[in-house]
Formats: sequence, C-alpha cells, structure tokens
Amino acid sequence: MSKTFNIFLVFAILFGPIIVLSQGFYNRYDYRRKRHEFTLGGGASNFLGELGGRDMVGSGFIYDLEFKETSYVGEFSYAYYALSKFSIRANLAVGKVSGNDNLTNEFYRQNRNLNFESMIIEGALLFQIHFIKERTGNRYNLRSPAGRFLGLKNPIGIGLYAFSGIGGFYYNPVGQSPDGVKYKLKPLKTEGQGLPGGAEPYSGVSACIPVGFGIRKAFNGNGGIKLEASYRFTFTDYIDDVSTVYYNNDYLANNVSPVAAQMADPSLGATYFSDDGYGNTLGPFTHTETGYQRGDSSDNDGYMFVTLSAYRQLNNAARGYRTIRINQRRRIKASF
Repeated sequence: MSKTFNIFLVFAILFGPIIVLSQGFYNRYDYRRKRHEFTLGGGASNFLGELGGRDMVGSGFIYDLEFKETSYVGEFSYAYYALSKFSIRANLAVGKVSGNDNLTNEFYRQNRNLNFESMIIEGALLFQIHFIKERTGNRYNLRSPAGRFLGLKNPIGIGLYAFSGIGGFYYNPVGQSPDGVKYKLKPLKTEGQGLPGGAEPYSGVSACIPVGFGIRKAFNGNGGIKLEASYRFTFTDYIDDVSTVYYNNDYLANNVSPVAAQMADPSLGATYFSDDGYGNTLGPFTHTETGYQRGDSSDNDGYMFVTLSAYRQLNNAARGYRTIRINQRRRIKASF
C-alpha cells in the first residue's frame, strides 16, 4: 500500500501545481461563476482481501479480483472549485462488499470455506486535479476576428481528472453458516479477539485513503455526467473478519458459543500430506488446527468503486456576468 501511495503522492506534488497553473485565457476566470458542484450516482463495488480470489495462493492487488462478488454502491458529493483545475470534494458513499472462498479453486482457501458480506458507509474529503477540462459548448471553439481559436482545442469535449484524499468508513462483517443462517461475525470473536492469547479486538470503524480518476462529459454549461474508478487503501485487515491464525475452537465453543466455533472454522475437512525431507511422509494435516494461518495480517483489506454519476453546477449569475465581460476583453487582446 505504502509504495503505491508514495508514487501517487510524488506525482501529485511534482506535477499538480504545473497542471493547475497552466490554464489558458479561455477558462482562467470562468470557474468563479460555477464554484459549487453536486453529484449523484451509483455503480459497482468489489473487495480485495483474504477471502475468495483467483485460483492461486496470495496473488496481489487487483490481479486477485473476484468479479463474481461484484456488488453495488451509491454516492453523493459536493465539490468546491478553488481554482479552475483544482477542486475540494466532500464525498458520501454507501455500498456493499463481499467475499467467498467457494469461488476459488485454490486448495487452501477453498478448504477454509469462509465467507462474508458487509455494508460500507464511507465519508471522505477529496482533492481533485482536472488535467483536461471538459468542453461545455461551442463558445470555446469560436474564432477571433484574426482567425485564431479563442479556446482550448478539445474536439471530443471529454474532461479528465484524478483525486485522492482521506476518509473514514464503517463496516460490520456478516457470515453465512453451512446451513444458510447469517451471523454478525464481530461478536463471535472468531480469531479469539479479546480472549487469552487471541487477536486484538477490532472496532468496525477505520480510516481509508481513496485514490482514483475519472472522465467527464458536459451536456451544457451547468451539468453533465462522469465515469469514475477508485480504490480505497484501508488501515484494517478485518473488513472480512479474517486476519491472523485459527484460535482454539474448543475454547470458542465452551466460552463464547457453538456458533462462534462453527463460524470460525467451517472448513471442508480436506487433508494433505508433506515430506520431512528424508523420505518420510508426514500428515495428514487439515491446515485449520489452532495456530495455523487463517489470514494475512501483513496486508490490509481494500475495496474499489466504479460509478456513473450526473453532476450539476450552480451558476452565480452576477459574478458570471462580470467574469464573461472580463474574459471577452482578454480573449480579444490575446487574439492580436
């Protein structure tokens, strides 16, 4: 996570100011009459963590994506344009993520047989850089009396932007037992959270770092649509309730509940053998005994959104009139 984020941060620091400040006369002041923007939309969500994934051990990042577990998300946001190509955005997202070991043919994860689903409620503060502003009408392609273009040449009119920021989210993993009953997993302490020798309890609230990009297409001067893809780096490995090692199942059954023991280890019971290096066969092992790996605490969970949204900008008519007059004078001067 840190390597990817550092690369993005360096890129933003080095090139962000150049992109923000390198604006033509066509839009240097137009943004002042449309500083406020509201967005509403929805789309698809997906999860990257311990459960499910491709048919191999521990493949990383998006390469481990399980498309069958794609779910939904809805978003609402408000953005304030501090500069023409820089905006600050408050974002609210509500969605669902899930994972299931039954969807992979990798031996150990399939035998583990864990599953989960969780609602995600996320609030974030994002900083957006608009590399290319979308064209909002023919006025940006008009020629001056001298025959020169007054605006930026953007024949398809598509805008391009990227964003990052900081956020927080709520999650509450739910698992389904082999007999089809769903249980909230956090109270079951499936990895001995808070119990002697067990894992540390998790809160159900965590921070995240959203990183993403999008494209925009304007229908008119005040609104349009945008398509956006983003990933959330998180600071928890318990969105799916899986992170460390198997806890003593008898202790869970006797001191928490039989359901806790069942949900902690619903494995299929497959066994394997190994060799001690001297030609002697060891086993059989089930790989779900106390202390054996259940998850990977060194790699936090993450989730991603792909959304299609409609946006609307509020027009400040009084400031807009003054801005247009100033821009007209500047364009005429620039054309000679």
